[in-house]
Amino acid sequence: MRQIARQAGVANGTIYLYFDSKLAMADALVEDYIGSASVILERSVSGSLGPEQIRTCVQKILLHASKNSDIVRLLDIRVHLGLDYIRQPDADKKLQKILSAVIAEGIKRGRFREYDPFAAAALVSGLIEWITRYSLMWLKCDMSVFEETAIQMLEHALIKS
Repeated sequence: MRQIARQAGVANGTIYLYFDSKLAMADALVEDYIGSASVILERSVSGSLGPEQIRTCVQKILLHASKNSDIVRLLDIRVHLGLDYIRQPDADKKLQKILSAVIAEGIKRGRFREYDPFAAAALVSGLIEWITRYSLMWLKCDMSVFEETAIQMLEHALIKS
């Protein structure tokens, strides 16, 4: 915590006014990362739903993950250390709710295949999470290797022909 305070240019005790521990600070960073992903998703799906919105969402979310690779690694470390959240982060619930609503709206408009919107949203977010973790931590490669295939799979899975 001293090192963090020093790099932030504040007194050591100041950090503890905002965070009880390093884990609390990590939780706040993760919450912010997921919250900003929610904003990206909301902005990407305005208007009609179709292949272009799927492409835009996947590209922007993967770019967001790439720019925040340290936070993605932090998430992975927490999971591997068995430090799962006691509760699902609010930002994660919001992201799931937005994605479920987008899928439900696509189904309602007859553009998307009939699925349970919550389950489909969980699978879509799981695919994106897998790509980020696999490429940033395990394979250490550029996420663009998976981007086009993920977009095509989601288009085929979601969009009615």
